[in-house]
Amino acid sequence: MKFVIEKKELSTMTTLVHRAASSKNTIPVLSGLLIEVSQDKGLVMTATDMEIGIKAFSSQVEVVDPGSVLVNAHYFSDFIKLLPDLPIILELNPDTAKLAIQYGRSSSSINTYRDFEYPDLPLSNMERKLSLPQQVLKEALRKTSFAASQTHFRQVFTGVLFDINAAGELRVVASDTHRMAYYRLPLEETVEEPISFIIPIRTVNELMRLMDDSPEPVNIAITDNNALFYRDEVILLSRLIEGQYPSYEQVIPPNFNTMVKINSQVLLNTLERAKTMPTDDKLKIQHVQLEFSEKEAVVHSFSEAMGEIKEVIEEITTQGDPDLKIAFNTSYFLDITKLMNGESETMDINLSGSLGPAMIKNPEKDNYIYILVPLRTSS
Repeated sequence: MKFVIEKKELSTMTTLVHRAASSKNTIPVLSGLLIEVSQDKGLVMTATDMEIGIKAFSSQVEVVDPGSVLVNAHYFSDFIKLLPDLPIILELNPDTAKLAIQYGRSSSSINTYRDFEYPDLPLSNMERKLSLPQQVLKEALRKTSFAASQTHFRQVFTGVLFDINAAGELRVVASDTHRMAYYRLPLEETVEEPISFIIPIRTVNELMRLMDDSPEPVNIAITDNNALFYRDEVILLSRLIEGQYPSYEQVIPPNFNTMVKINSQVLLNTLERAKTMPTDDKLKIQHVQLEFSEKEAVVHSFSEAMGEIKEVIEEITTQGDPDLKIAFNTSYFLDITKLMNGESETMDINLSGSLGPAMIKNPEKDNYIYILVPLRTSS
């Protein structure tokens, strides 16, 4: 095997693909990056740990001798990244089983895996379900995935739900049972039947890296236990999370007692100051308490060890019952306030009582909501 490629192209591909390789040593070949070159396909790189797999293609390569080699993914990627911006010549020596890498007048060689049996990605039985603009899918995942749980005894809460209903509307949902982020999008193409599947957060993170902020489409295909996202010359395959996602629409309150419109930037600044207050052993969860009245909101945070912060936010607009006291997890409230501040001058906080779920949204958009469950406090 021998081929020539520009350093930038080689580094771009290895950076995309190598992250799917295993970082554990239990099965050595799964920590590898499979490099294949041929006259008809050009350069193909694949990495997988059997939970996630990434395959990338490039025609910007000069193939001298076709062939394949398996190298350690993480070492190879780190090394290629540091090479000078020159044409790179890669050649496998079959006698020594080393991959020679030549750059200018310098060269190096790295060990390869001998007599490996690398698993094929199960791509043949995938059935395409829909296409979405990359910028739309990226926005949907950015606005939802942070609400998923890092760990949970019910694994469905560690992933993001894709739910397509009979009316052809896509709902992207994530929840850790204390909060829920919900993004909906009418699809331009017809879907034959309703379908839902859950992808792990790790898949979401890799998918976000693979996509551009462009209207170019990303295609989605699925089988019983895998999802496939593909665009241009990159494929990402992910094992799905098994299990039934709870009925998320039942979490959304049917009506509200108090509706508050508040300045996003002012609230953000207040919450960031409240976040500096340390968590006490007694309190366990860092939280802020809010008291709403007709024209102002008082935000209070307290630490037995450090002190307290009490801030008044003026010029709010209130509808319904103006007098209400409620407490929220500071980090959870801050997450949505940062997101809202990035796209709207004001944000709506709709309240269903001091212990009922709150719904937070952009007053100018109706395709995204955030449900936040308040905390019970002694004060």
